[in-house]
Amino acid sequence: MTKKFTNGYALLISVDENSVPNWALPDVLKDVNALRDVLIHPQRCGYDPKKVRVIAGAKATRQGIFDGLAWLANNLAADTSGNATALVYYTGHGWRDPNRNPPEFYFIPYDVKPTSVAARALAARDFAAEVAALQPKRLFVVLDCCHAAGADVKDLTAIGNAISSAMPVQVVLANEAEATADITPTGGKDLSELALGAGRAILSSSQAAEKSWLRKDGSMSVFTYYLIEALTGHAQPAGGANEVLVSDVMSHVYRNVPKLVQAERNQPQHPDYQVSGNFPVALLLGGKGLAAGQAAPDPLQSPKPSARAIKITVGDGVAIVGDNNLAAGAGGVVVGGSVGGSITTAVQPKPHKPRLR
Repeated sequence: MTKKFTNGYALLISVDENSVPNWALPDVLKDVNALRDVLIHPQRCGYDPKKVRVIAGAKATRQGIFDGLAWLANNLAADTSGNATALVYYTGHGWRDPNRNPPEFYFIPYDVKPTSVAARALAARDFAAEVAALQPKRLFVVLDCCHAAGADVKDLTAIGNAISSAMPVQVVLANEAEATADITPTGGKDLSELALGAGRAILSSSQAAEKSWLRKDGSMSVFTYYLIEALTGHAQPAGGANEVLVSDVMSHVYRNVPKLVQAERNQPQHPDYQVSGNFPVALLLGGKGLAAGQAAPDPLQSPKPSARAIKITVGDGVAIVGDNNLAAGAGGVVVGGSVGGSITTAVQPKPHKPRLR
């Protein structure tokens, strides 16, 4: 029987489009789609597709993000198991407003305009307050966003003076002192506080002013690729494990992201995290886990569906076909190999027997 990560809920936010065309980040949609595919696959993470929501494109407005958080809150409120796990993933631009004292950090949704950035952007403190109010038993927040100058980076380019001081969202996670001094208004709440309490974790793609790089093959970001690798068994959990722990994910991206970025870009990128307690965030290969010596699968290759037998009846013949079986009954015909053109089947008449008078 196929297992499910029954009480897992995920909100995946991708600000891949923008009302200002030059601010668009089309590549981040690859990240969120690949993550969703892995989460909901029954032979991977085992999330119920109805409990995973993607907000992307023109729907990733400030209000759209709040609506997504409200959807997640409603699902968690309806879960009476007391065992819910919530995953909140964000990929897109971030901006620090230097005109505030202390400066305040914002996410940049689809509907931000150059002339009204602060009015239309999503303040990190407001985002943090909404997420903190969710109160599942376990909460995992993943942030993959930054600013940079290169064409192959998740980049804020050609944006003029309005957000020329853009800073990566990861600044709020570098350390508590820096976060408080850099983006949190007096009496406000920053994202680092989301890690307080048991069963809480925040994972960021890079530290402070570092860039968050894309893979050279253009498939997706380096960080999200290794996040998905960890979710598909590459974090090498202890033998017999049938779930992916948040510690597996943290350690895997922490070890591998810097090495690939250094090799491909000769640049630094160091994921940062804060965690309180250790907890499962997904099933490991549909709950089957990895056998001793078994290689973990390609993280981006969807496994083949389970073999299914199909019974076909044509006249007096019966054929049963499937990935693992092939049989034909009396009068049945099995055709193999590459077949083209038309195939016509008909019931052959029975031989005529003359009646004796």
